[in-house]
Amino acid sequence: MTNLSLRAACLAALLTIPATAAVAQSALDRFEAASERVTQLTYQGIAAQYSVDASVFPDTAWDRPMRRAGRCILDAYESEVGSDGVAQFLTGFETALQSAAPADILNGSFSGQLPEGLTTQRQQQIQNECGMLELEMTRLATSGVLQALQQQ
Repeated sequence: MTNLSLRAACLAALLTIPATAAVAQSALDRFEAASERVTQLTYQGIAAQYSVDASVFPDTAWDRPMRRAGRCILDAYESEVGSDGVAQFLTGFETALQSAAPADILNGSFSGQLPEGLTTQRQQQIQNECGMLELEMTRLATSGVLQALQQQ
């Protein structure tokens, strides 16, 4: 009986691993999709406001380094506000994007709902610590967007 109970416990533990990974993956996928949309709106706003040819903007799709940075950000948020706070953040981010316009992004009026315990300043600090800002700036520099803006 003990051997059978041990096997059942191991099997139950193994079955919960994919479910946990799927939930974590889902949060990362949601964060990626919302972040890509914000980037698209940002690029549209910059192109319109500064008369920059849209063809110089880089692809908004996340690559592996961006997914690592995104995972780092979500992990840091979770350690600060818990999994419920991360879920609240993602829902607020997605909801805010439904009515966001490029001008909202550029003028700073776009804001998703941050969970209690996570300030805008701390959010930006986490994004910097995880390397997301550096990745975005590198993309803009290598694509030619920064050079095009400097010529304005």
